[in-house]
Amino acid sequence: MFGLRAKKETLAEQPLRLVGIDLNATRIRAVVAGEGRTRPIPLDATADELPLFLRLDQRVPTAGADAANRVRLMPHSVCSNFLGSLGLPHEWRSGRHVLTPESALRHTFDKLAGPIAAETDSAGLALPAYLSIAQVRTLFELAQVSRLPIRGSAAAPLALAAHRAGTLDGPATVLHVDADEFALSGTVLQVGPGDVRILASAHWPQLSLRIWKNRLLDGMADHCVRTCRRDPRDSAEAEQGMYDQLETLMEQTRTGQRATMMIRGEHWFQDLGHQPEQVEGYCAGLVKLAGDGLKQLLLPSSIQSPPKAVWLSHAAGRLPGLAARIYKHSPEQTAVSILPQNAAAEAVAAILPRWLQGSLPRLHLDNVLPFESATAVAPWPAVFIGKTPLKAALPARRDG
Repeated sequence: MFGLRAKKETLAEQPLRLVGIDLNATRIRAVVAGEGRTRPIPLDATADELPLFLRLDQRVPTAGADAANRVRLMPHSVCSNFLGSLGLPHEWRSGRHVLTPESALRHTFDKLAGPIAAETDSAGLALPAYLSIAQVRTLFELAQVSRLPIRGSAAAPLALAAHRAGTLDGPATVLHVDADEFALSGTVLQVGPGDVRILASAHWPQLSLRIWKNRLLDGMADHCVRTCRRDPRDSAEAEQGMYDQLETLMEQTRTGQRATMMIRGEHWFQDLGHQPEQVEGYCAGLVKLAGDGLKQLLLPSSIQSPPKAVWLSHAAGRLPGLAARIYKHSPEQTAVSILPQNAAAEAVAAILPRWLQGSLPRLHLDNVLPFESATAVAPWPAVFIGKTPLKAALPARRDG
């Protein structure tokens, strides 16, 4: 595949430890699957997630949480949001380092290779649907240089739909929504009796995860100014401290909890309490734009009926107000779910045996993914939007 050395593998030669890797513009996650169980692979010291942020104020640029924890403190020394720029003339400069999207990804893959090689010599890769074939080809060339043992790849929505076809009870249309540093993405898939196909796909860089976080930071900072007449954006340390709390804030908002933002300046501090509706209010404009974009994506005549399911990735499900809007405006028969963090990695791990057997081509699967029969998989765990439970395979309630 894309110049990778062909290797004849059979399941008998492989341990029952298949690795699935999920990569987007924000982070990489990976799982080991085998004997009916999955477990995450620590990729960044003991953390299960490797952030796609690189620190440039060291001798060798290094990817990981240490860089992400400096993105507001020393933004000039951090390289991020490079995946969607593969093949484009873009540079990050700091000190003696000059990184392109390709060299940034190569440094990331160099760090990823060790943990993956320690688990397996065969891995499948799930990628964002917005990457072009040329970008995927570049990505695989870099993976080969870093000795990552990738045996096949697929667009993450395709892998998820093929893996979960058995939960949809017959032919169905599914809308998958994702968000990362590069863009908010929507993909419409048709799950048929023998394959999964992408009917429509779009991405909106103006609604990326980075934009939502910026909007939250500005809303929190403006609230702080009104409360104590101090602006945390005047202090790099205070702004970084706020940024570090955003993931917790978004999760608390999603589950309907009151959240507290602790702001610490050099000679002052302020604790700001927020109700979920206040946090969602900061992002109301983004929610409307996202809802309008997803509605337009579903309009083409090739999509004959409302989707049977809407699947939001873990990151998209945390965007304040987005899942609630989708849930509220979905038809009665549409089930709305927020995916677990490792859903895409588990899905591509389940597909990996077919690449090893040769029943799937060693090409990036970005449009169609055939399957012989839908396998039985456990339902996703229930999640909550405020007080309202959302669960796969259950129709959306209209009183939520």
